[in-house]
Amino acid sequence: MTSITVERSIGKTRKAVLDGLIAYNTERMGKQKYKRLAVSLRERGRIAGGIVGEVWATVLFIQFFWIDQKLRGKNYGTKLIGTIEDEARRFGATRSYVDTMSFQAPGFYRACGYTEFGSIEGYPGGVTRHWFAKSL
Repeated sequence: MTSITVERSIGKTRKAVLDGLIAYNTERMGKQKYKRLAVSLRERGRIAGGIVGEVWATVLFIQFFWIDQKLRGKNYGTKLIGTIEDEARRFGATRSYVDTMSFQAPGFYRACGYTEFGSIEGYPGGVTRHWFAKSL
C-alpha cells in the first residue's frame, strides 16, 4: 500500500531523496564533480565571518555568508567572495549563484558583479528574496 507521511525526523527521508536525486541526475548528466567550500575571516583566532558554499558540476552555489557587524564595510566581504570564487574556479566552476534577502546584501552582490535573475515578494515585514548569478 502506498502512503504519504509527514516526518518529524528527516534523516532517513533526506538520505533516500538525495540518493534518488543523485542517481537520476547522474543518469541524465553523467557523474559530476562536487566539492564543499568554506572560507573564513578570523580576528584573533576567532571566526568573525565567512562563506560556505558548494560546487556541483560547473556552478558555485554560495549557501551562507556572514561577517561580524563591526567588520562590515572594510572590504572583507569583497575579499571573501573573491577567495571562494577563485577556489571554485580552480575546481572548474564557470558560474556562481546566491540568494539574499532585501535587508541583507543585494547591493553588495551587485557591486561584486552579480546580476539579479529573480525575486519573490511576500516574506514578513515586506521583505523580498533575491537570486543573483555571475559568470566566473
